[in-house]
Amino acid sequence: MALINKLIFFLVYFGYDQILPILGENHLAPPHYKVVNISSLLPKPYCQESTSGPAIGSQKLKILPRHGPCSPNAKTPTSDSEQLMNWDEVRVRSINKKPKNTLSVLSNYDYGGYTVKIGLGTPRQDFSLMFDTGSPATWVRCKSCTKGCKSNHRLYDLSISSTYTNNKSGCNGSFSVPYRDQSSIEGIWGCDTLTGDDIGQIQNFRFVCGQNLEGNFDEMDGILGLGKGDSSVMSQIPSMQMFSYFIPITSSRMGNLYFGNEVIDRSKDCSTTQFAALVDGQCKECYYVDLIGISVAGNKLDVSSSMSTSGETIIDSGTVITQLPKEVYSALRDAFRQSMLGYTLLETADELMDTCYIVKKPFTIPEIKFHFGKEKSIDVNLSESGILWTLTESIMCLAFASAKDNLSIIGSVQQRGMNVIYDLKEKRIGFGTNCPIY
Repeated sequence: MALINKLIFFLVYFGYDQILPILGENHLAPPHYKVVNISSLLPKPYCQESTSGPAIGSQKLKILPRHGPCSPNAKTPTSDSEQLMNWDEVRVRSINKKPKNTLSVLSNYDYGGYTVKIGLGTPRQDFSLMFDTGSPATWVRCKSCTKGCKSNHRLYDLSISSTYTNNKSGCNGSFSVPYRDQSSIEGIWGCDTLTGDDIGQIQNFRFVCGQNLEGNFDEMDGILGLGKGDSSVMSQIPSMQMFSYFIPITSSRMGNLYFGNEVIDRSKDCSTTQFAALVDGQCKECYYVDLIGISVAGNKLDVSSSMSTSGETIIDSGTVITQLPKEVYSALRDAFRQSMLGYTLLETADELMDTCYIVKKPFTIPEIKFHFGKEKSIDVNLSESGILWTLTESIMCLAFASAKDNLSIIGSVQQRGMNVIYDLKEKRIGFGTNCPIY
């Protein structure tokens, strides 16, 4: 046993990649470690359309990475801050010239934000909306927009829709919401027919006609609001109290957003599906879970007191990088660094991702697990793409950040490769892991 422990220490300290060329890429990693092939984390220059997956009915929408080759609005970010969704409270900052072993630029291998295509009105006007479980309302840019809209944006024109109305209850009035990154949107409520390629039509769907947009909303057409509240998509489809999504592992793949009770059948495709309770929190529109612990390389972090005092944790598809209270993040980062001593650490002043490495092919990383639930706990193992943010073909970063306000938010990166199920009737959330790659 002592010999095995010494061997594991040697492999981790001196770099497991040093002997992989001898043992072969398929050699098993030490316990609680993963051998990662860089090519599995890098997107292709073309769209890898789904060739498999369950046929469970028609209630689904395709999920497209906003900046990937599958997106109709594909656009390569031109600055550091464009790499991450502007909802994230902490931003990638402009990086000046730094000493050796520092990160100088961000490349275009990994992006955040995912969209679905929907239609509004009669005749149908198509839009690519970011699906967001943290937003309580759906909004699109409108033709009447006076700020934050460009000529190349797709704008909803209510004047040509025969099914638009603002004369019914709930279909009129003003709307205004500020986001945590100081951006905001103002507009007016209206109702029209919403159509999805595989979900049919929803009559008199309540949405916001965006007229004044402050901040950088990039090229997206708007938001599909899947949060809680009377105006969310799920509240407007009372017969469907369950939805799920599979976020693709790279920006060149597609995922799916499913509605209806059949999502439970879809969970059978994953080798493991576990459920934890959805709990209430300060944000009435958000979904909360009890994140009670985190493990790195099989060792649980000693942060239970910090996690209990920080309150519940939001799970959000609109936030990209998971944010943790400072003490929790520091413990996670230190444990991860300790497990990566055989690799070159790139020091950077950027507070979003301060743990980046030069890696070879293949390389090893420690497993990271989330522990959910106070009464009945479950352990959820993150995928490789749920742990790492890919900067270049040889630079990977720990995809976590320290939150400024002691708030915990699980972002979309950590949900990559999972089938995430929202069972609103039973007030629970499911995590399907080891799922097929569609």
